[in-house]
Amino acid sequence: MSELLTIGEFAAATWLSPKALRLYDRNGLLCPDSVDPVNGYRKYSPGQVQVARLISLLRRIDMPLAEIADLLELTAEKRAERIASYREADEELFARRRSLAHFLEHAVRHESLDGDQQPGSPHHEVGMRSAAATPVLSSTRHTSAKELPDVIRSCADRLFSLAEDRGGAVGSLIVIYHGQVGWESDGPVEVCVPLTLTERAHRVEPAHDELFTPVPREDVQFPRILGAFDALASRASRPGLTTLGPPREVYTPVTQERVPRCEVALPVLIEQS
Repeated sequence: MSELLTIGEFAAATWLSPKALRLYDRNGLLCPDSVDPVNGYRKYSPGQVQVARLISLLRRIDMPLAEIADLLELTAEKRAERIASYREADEELFARRRSLAHFLEHAVRHESLDGDQQPGSPHHEVGMRSAAATPVLSSTRHTSAKELPDVIRSCADRLFSLAEDRGGAVGSLIVIYHGQVGWESDGPVEVCVPLTLTERAHRVEPAHDELFTPVPREDVQFPRILGAFDALASRASRPGLTTLGPPREVYTPVTQERVPRCEVALPVLIEQS
């Protein structure tokens, strides 16, 4: 049997401080192989070194302790998949923060925080299309801009799960803004999952024409996305068009990239000349 390592020896071998080792012991991440009943000295086996080093590196990429605990229960292949997912989410968060920082840099310089012509915002190409009548499962919630992504995600997960017992979901996820959502305003918003069977739906979204514009992935966040809404509102104010319903975001999954494609849309009535 290999000789056990004192907490000091183990700390030196694993790049972890004794303080960190005690924390991980309390959280059940890395418990000593033995604890002396008299003096409380902790000792670790050499076989625990690799696990400890993994924990140390995961903490360096700021993975929360709870996620590390879950990861340690997985197989090697599943661990790699979990780390890849964490990396992708971290990269997306960094891209969003960088995009917002650029937006704020221009906004402060030009003293404008909104509008389609906001410096640093993309130019929005606006198109027109027809949307068929769509049966949907829906959930309406009040939420601020800060909680909005989590609200959309949780509602969508619940509705897609519900759709499995109602003939299955089909089409794009729709988020309808029945009121303004900002840092201080809370909507409400309605999250809708299109359904195959009309008779099992909560309601039917009526057929309509709509203006739409795609939104770059890094701009699907508040307040950068406001430029897309403003572009549609500006276009709808032109002669021959009347706003018919509340604006919405339409998320279409892109399998290859594993990231939904976002469009902002606005139902309109085309006036006959």
